[in-house]
Amino acid sequence: MPFKKYISIIIKIMIVFFSFYFIYHQLSENKSFEELDLTMLIDTVKQNNLSLIGIILMMLLNWLFEALKWRYMISKIETISVIRAYRAVFTGITVSTFTPNRIGEYGGRVFCLEKGDRIKAVFITILCSMSQLLTTILFGSISLFILFEEILIEKSFISISLLILLNLFLVISYFNISSIVTFLSKLKLIKSFKQYLEVLAMYDYKDLTIAFIFSNIRYFIFSLQFIILLNIFGVDITFLNALLSVMLIFFFITITPTITIAEIGVRGSVAIFVLGLFSSNDIAILSSTTLLWLINLILPAIIGSFFIFSLKFFR
Repeated sequence: MPFKKYISIIIKIMIVFFSFYFIYHQLSENKSFEELDLTMLIDTVKQNNLSLIGIILMMLLNWLFEALKWRYMISKIETISVIRAYRAVFTGITVSTFTPNRIGEYGGRVFCLEKGDRIKAVFITILCSMSQLLTTILFGSISLFILFEEILIEKSFISISLLILLNLFLVISYFNISSIVTFLSKLKLIKSFKQYLEVLAMYDYKDLTIAFIFSNIRYFIFSLQFIILLNIFGVDITFLNALLSVMLIFFFITITPTITIAEIGVRGSVAIFVLGLFSSNDIAILSSTTLLWLINLILPAIIGSFFIFSLKFFR
């Protein structure tokens, strides 16, 4: 067996090992689980089997839209099937479980490519993530302003200004990425990355808008998942307040640096803080947040582990 093949197998085994180790460690030792009423959580799940199945199907649909978005964007350097794009997304989730801010997701995806330049693919994947970030920040900012309008207007004009500037910066940067690349290409500091970075100049307004629409669809799918879970666990809150709260929770989680597998602690704390504006049922809120995390991140990470051995580190 060639030396590269041995190395490839070892890397794949290590990825699966670290992924499952971090999942096990989080599930067995995370303090957030100590606050849960596991009996209530299990009973609620049993009583709402159909709803739970629906939420799992929504998870699959959510990641399918991510696969379609990535497939569309990556087609500039390689045409791939929907199935391979879907597989790439799941392997990316698996790799991201033990990396800060999910940076491992980029590597997990690009190694599914057979011909396309992988460094260029990383930049394209970052652009896909930027469209999702833009969606989350925009809707989160709207929610923040609605829920804390009086406080922001009366006491924090600077915060409003910074929030508006942040959104303008993201929108302008995203939809003018080709112009930014043209400018950056002139700088000596990025000379070594110029040939790879210039792939982003291939995306016009139409391409970026399509990716942004895919991101919006995904955003409302996992928002709806969260709202359904809050209803299942008996959190007394109106649909509008739940939607605004979920938008704000995703906003805070997005701007908080963390490791994917350690997100449950952050997610639980943020959810209790935001939803606490409308409900004091902390156990139900934490249960909803935990189950959403398990379905949307841990389950896909486990699914992705089955595809890790199909990655091609060496061509």
